[in-house]
Amino acid sequence: MLRAMFESNLRPDFLIGTSVGAVNAAWVAGRPDPDAMVDLADIWLGLRRQDVFPLSPLTSARGLLGRSNHLISNQNLRSILEEHIPFGRLEEASVPVHIVATELKSGRATVLTSGPAVPAVLASCAIPGVFPPVTIGRREYVDGGVANHTPVTVAIELGAADIYVLPVGYPWLNREPTNALGMALNALARIVEQRLEAEVAANRDTASIHVLPALDLADVSPADFSHTRELIDWGYRSARRYLSEGNAKPRESAMPEKTRKTLKLSASRVQAA
Repeated sequence: MLRAMFESNLRPDFLIGTSVGAVNAAWVAGRPDPDAMVDLADIWLGLRRQDVFPLSPLTSARGLLGRSNHLISNQNLRSILEEHIPFGRLEEASVPVHIVATELKSGRATVLTSGPAVPAVLASCAIPGVFPPVTIGRREYVDGGVANHTPVTVAIELGAADIYVLPVGYPWLNREPTNALGMALNALARIVEQRLEAEVAANRDTASIHVLPALDLADVSPADFSHTRELIDWGYRSARRYLSEGNAKPRESAMPEKTRKTLKLSASRVQAA
């Protein structure tokens, strides 16, 4: 989807990323050019489930017995982020990037715009019960999708007149989860699916909101990395088709000098955009 947008000369003025969408948003914010989208695809193609979700009998047992608040360590994911995010602090990004996380104590969405990049992105991806909460300052944060997975209102408050939502779709929700990881991802996806349409509908008169085609492939688990190439190719083709049909025209009623194009990266799966 990102590659198709750059090829259509759509450049973001700023980005908002939630959950794994925060990972892709951070990459784009550091390298906002078409070639970088090819490199981003290569990174995802090189990953397998164990690289992101390293299942450990000991860690899982501690979580299930109540001796830990998570089932999977986030150290592997942290290492991936440290290797690939092209800046140290959010404010150093080439394009402003805003990372959405959920404050664990209050359950409220928090938009992180400055500070160390890796902890912010790691917090936005911290699926409750699966990964441990991430401490930033004196507060603990979990996955941004819990409070606000597709924060269209955040984009509008930041001045966006043209908003591009990059969703993934959840056809795999029709399949019953078979393990704790699948159950957690399934529950989070249910929340996201229910909120997206309502939030877009509620803000249609405020901004021009372009929702790119969501994933429409056969049932693929969000923890299954064997279909990454297929998912990336589908996302690229569907986005190209959508944009070529004239669906990316800016909102005429907005003031031209203040029109902002926002790539809103929204996902709860690793094969996001």
